[in-house]
Amino acid sequence: MSNQDKDLIKKALEIAEYKTLKKKAMLNQTVVQSDKDGNIIYVPAREVFQKLYNEPVPEF
Repeated sequence: MSNQDKDLIKKALEIAEYKTLKKKAMLNQTVVQSDKDGNIIYVPAREVFQKLYNEPVPEF
């Protein structure tokens, strides 16, 4: 696999994560993450979206 292929896959995954998180935030859903000890935590998608992308959550 070439570096160009790897870059394309990485970009596609970034776009998919952005769209999924944005939709979950708009629907007031939660996402599953892990804390520093590896324990499962549920976090509002709105918080994660705003923290990662510094964007307001759009209304629909």
